[in-house]
Parts: sequence; structure tokens; C-alpha cells
Amino acid sequence: MLDSRSIYKARVDAAIMFITEHLAEDLTLEDIAEAAHFSSFHFHRIFSAMVGETPQQFLNRVRLERAANYLVKNPAHSITQIALACGFSSPATFARSFKKHFGITANEYRKVTDKPMSSGVLPPKDDGKLPEFTIEVRNVPAWNLIYVSNLKGYRLDLIQQAWNQLYRWASARDLITEETRALGVSLDDPLITPAEKCRYYACLSVSGEIIPQPPIGFMKLAGSKCVVAHVTCAAEQIRGVFMYLYRDWLLDSGYQPADLPPYEVYLPTSETTQEGNYVLDICIPIVPL
Repeated sequence: MLDSRSIYKARVDAAIMFITEHLAEDLTLEDIAEAAHFSSFHFHRIFSAMVGETPQQFLNRVRLERAANYLVKNPAHSITQIALACGFSSPATFARSFKKHFGITANEYRKVTDKPMSSGVLPPKDDGKLPEFTIEVRNVPAWNLIYVSNLKGYRLDLIQQAWNQLYRWASARDLITEETRALGVSLDDPLITPAEKCRYYACLSVSGEIIPQPPIGFMKLAGSKCVVAHVTCAAEQIRGVFMYLYRDWLLDSGYQPADLPPYEVYLPTSETTQEGNYVLDICIPIVPL
């Protein structure tokens, strides 16, 4: 028997996923509430209580943070293109909202070239040394994923709780096979989004679609061309590899990030690794400049 808190969380998760997948569209409170199976009146109060922001505040913030990512990581896009791609009704509306949120104009933000942008789970070690890794560009197929979300930042203890809950649920239903892969999906850049609001999804691949059952959600991650870094490293080194890919590799690659989240694929391996190390592929979906 599920407790009501788990059901409420799952419904709010569904609303957040709906917002994420339809960010460029003209969303209303009624649209978002319907995705969560709540009336708009009750949904506003429930969402605000659980997330700490009203639905409109959350929507505006995520749109602005996506725009900030585009400004730095997609230099071929004009500011007007970015404004419309992020769901703003006009460049003027975007300009006012961006300056109010970040304190500078979008054009000024784009010129801050010494600000490294990244995605990942944890900050790099103090020595700043990167682990060894190989890089290739390849087409990655689509994923069907069950997930447990952590919407309170990239803290390792909270992420581990999400993984433990997901594995317990999947194991009890015999969903884990030799083909199953574990994916960590990081939706926010911790140098743009407040640390306590970064969204992380612990995911397991499944062969087909699954009807979401609280506390488990389901999402499809589209197939795409990706830059893939194959690495064996400690958890705290993952972010450093992301930073290198965004800050260094992409600049000379002829590619820019696609409108899909980056993710890690944790690989089963018989390799001998140091205790606490992971073998994984770090994937960033890309498109030509």
C-alpha cells in the first residue's frame, strides 16, 4: 500500500517532466495540472508546497536557465532564436526576464567566456586532475527508462537514495536483466541552476513502455548523435569530464549540444578497478553547428 506522500510526489514529478518536455510551448496552469491529474486550484497549492515555487515561478526559472545554457553552449543560435526556443512570447519579454533573473543582459552573459559551464553530479577533486578517457562520436539509440527523481540537488546521499529505491522496485518485479543499463540523467547545470534545485534522475532501461507506478516514473529518451567519453573514475571526477567536454572538446568539434539532456551510462564490467570507481560512458547529445 503506497502512502499518499509517494503518490503526491509522483504526480508532481509528472508535472515537472511535462514542463521539461514542453518548455517551448505556451503552457497554462490547466495544462500542467492535467498532466499531474489534479484540478488547477488544488494543484497550484500542492506544487508550491512540495517544490517551494509556484508552477509559474518554476516554469519561468527553468526557461531562463535553459536559455542561459543555450547562450553559452550553442553559440550559433541568436538571442532571438533562443528566446523563442525557450517559450518566451517575444525577445523583449525574454530580455526583461533574463536581466531581472541574472542581473545582466543575455548578450553580456554570452560574453562571459571565462565562466566554465558544465553538467554532472559532484565537483571535481581539489587537484583538478582528469581521469584518462577516450572520446568518440556515435549514434546512440533511444532509451525506455524507469526512474526515481531527486529534485533537491546533486548531493551524493540523495542520489544514492533514489538509486536504492529504484533498484528495490525493479528487482521485486524481475525487470533487471543482462541488457539492463543504469543511466544518470542530470537536467540542470549547477553553475546556472541553484545547487538545491538541480534535478537528477536515477534511471534503468527497460525493453518497452511501462505505466508509471508511484514512486516510479517512466520516460523516453530520444536517440541521437552523441559525443561519448568512456571513462573509469571516482564519482567526484565525473563533473570534471563533463566540464572538459563542454569547455574544450565542443569548441573545436564542429558540433553544439542538442536539445536533449546529457547523461551517464554505468556499464557492467569485469575490469579490475580501484574501490569506489565506476566504468561509464558520459554522453552529450550533439548536432552540427
